[in-house]
Amino acid sequence: MFAACATLPSEGGEGSLPNAHAGPFREIAGEELGNARTAPHVMEDDERFARDASVVDLDGDPSTLAAAGFFAATLHPEDAPPDPLAPPNAVVRYDAADGRSFERSSVTVLAPELPWEGGTVAAPSAVLVRGEIWLYYAAAGGIGLARSADGLAFTREPAPVLAPAADGDGWERGAIPRSPGVVRLPDGSLRMFYEVAGEAGASFLGEARSDDGLAWERVGGGPALEPASIVGAGAPEGAGAPAAEGEPFDSAAVSDPAPALAVSATGRPLLRVYYAGRDSAGRSAIGLAARLGHDGPLERAVAPVFGASSALSPRAPAVAVYPGFSLLFVTQAAGTRDGQGYPVVAAGVAPADAALPPPTR
Repeated sequence: MFAACATLPSEGGEGSLPNAHAGPFREIAGEELGNARTAPHVMEDDERFARDASVVDLDGDPSTLAAAGFFAATLHPEDAPPDPLAPPNAVVRYDAADGRSFERSSVTVLAPELPWEGGTVAAPSAVLVRGEIWLYYAAAGGIGLARSADGLAFTREPAPVLAPAADGDGWERGAIPRSPGVVRLPDGSLRMFYEVAGEAGASFLGEARSDDGLAWERVGGGPALEPASIVGAGAPEGAGAPAAEGEPFDSAAVSDPAPALAVSATGRPLLRVYYAGRDSAGRSAIGLAARLGHDGPLERAVAPVFGASSALSPRAPAVAVYPGFSLLFVTQAAGTRDGQGYPVVAAGVAPADAALPPPTR
């Protein structure tokens, strides 16, 4: 389920950056998961299809494990059958005292209300900002923001905080930004990575910066990350045919960015961006790109950090970093048999030999 190597770019000739906590990730084991969850699935709901997790440390202290998980979900009337293909129309919260064993009860914290949302709220990205939980989310008209003092009652902004670029001739070509991943930098500013749809099924990652989390400025004149086959090779041909031998796992699309802060072995700040990569055959795996410092080009790892040989097509990564280990949450199919195509959330841990604290029972 994971690649044997996830080597990151070298630090100015000082050797490879440390990556034990960055990946590769192994699947979480049954004895490491509580609350009657079945490993590696930390979330399985075949009624509302909770997926696309964003996990936030409740007190901002990485030495404590208590976390809130925000998930996209599809609510349906009691007289209608659940439909895993219907777009998400809610963000729900589940708590986990151990950071991974999510409780069985949930609270709906966000549902579509505004015309620009187009009846959908999806792809939550939660971040702690001055004691509040700020929840960025994707909707029909762009990326929105809702804020809360307790993580339960949210007040949303009346318009998208990141809408399609005004310059329709720019590299985004007026596409609606989606799948936000937001991180707060040590100076208090915020960075957002987001997905931009391209032609022939391709997708790219853009980047924006903000001092206050409300007004965002796009960074650079092109993608922060693009499919591997596009780098110096033109546009991809799209999915459908079997992947070519030796084709990069992210040759057709990169999506679902999830940024995380770290520090290099020499004490330099490091920004990691996890993402879903897809090849021309439609198979996906979780990749990792990184930069030294908070600005500059991203360099991708040489192999996926999770799902390299999986038939379950993991996507939508989220990473929670704790002293001694990191947890990875991904959305994937429940299984490969008929009727198991609905989405679930699975978890992995790095390094592979990490000893996790006892789970919540």
